[in-house]
Amino acid sequence: MLSIEKQLLYLLTSGDGAGSGAAVGRLIEVYEARGISHQIVRNALSRLKKEGYAESAERSRYKATPLGEEFISIINAKPGLYEKEWDGQWCMVMFEIPEAERRRRDSFRSELLQLGFGSLYKSVYVSPWDYRDEVIRLGRQCEVAGYITVTSTRIVHNDITPEHSFRLWPLEELQALYRDKDRWLQEHLVPALALLEHTGDEDGLQLFVLFLELGEIIAELGLRDPMLPDPLLPDDWTGKRQMQQFQASLRQIAQAIPEQSPYRAFVEHFLGR
Repeated sequence: MLSIEKQLLYLLTSGDGAGSGAAVGRLIEVYEARGISHQIVRNALSRLKKEGYAESAERSRYKATPLGEEFISIINAKPGLYEKEWDGQWCMVMFEIPEAERRRRDSFRSELLQLGFGSLYKSVYVSPWDYRDEVIRLGRQCEVAGYITVTSTRIVHNDITPEHSFRLWPLEELQALYRDKDRWLQEHLVPALALLEHTGDEDGLQLFVLFLELGEIIAELGLRDPMLPDPLLPDDWTGKRQMQQFQASLRQIAQAIPEQSPYRAFVEHFLGR
């Protein structure tokens, strides 16, 4: 799923406050403010509908389906894993999918990696977090459920250490990505937010654009970062602290959007209201 599709699905789940889901016109208005054409938005909505993540029960309005809502809930919950205590159990997925089903096999493997699984051995993937139900759902979605085995287990020999983690997950690449996004935060977002708070943003559109820009970065990191627990991370890992900072900045932007703004409804769910 492309990043714009993920974000549109998030907005459909949050809703524009004028009914279930969101009006196409409102979505186009927001994305044109980001320099994205109305046709790209319409095409993305059509793809979401075709893939079963969204539906359009009303003319010119879309809303998320249960599948779309579940997808977004997983993305939204992932950063919170950094605050969760690990019980030492591993979610392990094993599969042997025929070469004739290569496309479905690759799709399933890609979904596992986005969830945060690491490749322990060929066609054996592990995650410290309990994704059993989600993996089974993905197996059905990718039409490979009959080829996969899912279990929850402890490793009793040759356990995974922080040193092993570098082989199972792209932690060095992730650390560099976090540093790059942190520079963007300090050099672009912080000054832009300070300027808007000083000059005012009566309708809240520019603040909402910043919210979406930062939200897109958090979603990208969330899909690439396995959010490993402390026992599996190196001592110098900064991703946890930086993710917390990104989340705090996102909340600051959401709270700055005026109550009377037509875009405020999109962030109410994020603010827990």
